[in-house]
This record gives sequence, structure tokens and C-alpha cells, in this order.
Amino acid sequence: MLDLILRSAFDIVGRAERLIEAARRLLDGDDRDELEVYELDREIERLRDVVFGMDEAVRSLALTVEYWPRAVHAHALPKTLH
Repeated sequence: MLDLILRSAFDIVGRAERLIEAARRLLDGDDRDELEVYELDREIERLRDVVFGMDEAVRSLALTVEYWPRAVHAHALPKTLH
């Protein structure tokens, strides 16, 4: 289940990165006024920041999930907590 979530999250990040690049190409190709180009550029940068943050969070989650079973065995955590 968690593997599916991680794969889906990485897929979303990849799609968003492709969307950003496509938007950049469209922005470079059309004749737009300076204000419109600036506003679109700012939105693309905001989206890129969000995607970067999501990518880091997903990678951190994947790393945590990868090391969790090792931590349980290494620290001999009891199965029940009181």
C-alpha cells in the first residue's frame, strides 16, 4: 500500500515537472505583454517550488519507510505499547 502511495507521488512530481517545462516552452514561444509574461513566470516558479518541496518530502518518506524495519529490529521495540 505504501509502495503504491510513493510511486503515485513520484508520478505526480514527474508530471508536474513536465508541465512546468511545457509551460516554459509555451511562454517562450508566444508574443505576450511584459506584465503577463512576468505573472506567468512567477506562477511557474511557485509551482516549481511546490514540486521541489513535494519531491523532497516523498524522498524523505521513502527513506524513512525503507529504514523503518531495520530500526524496529535494531532497537528491539516491543510489539505492544502501554
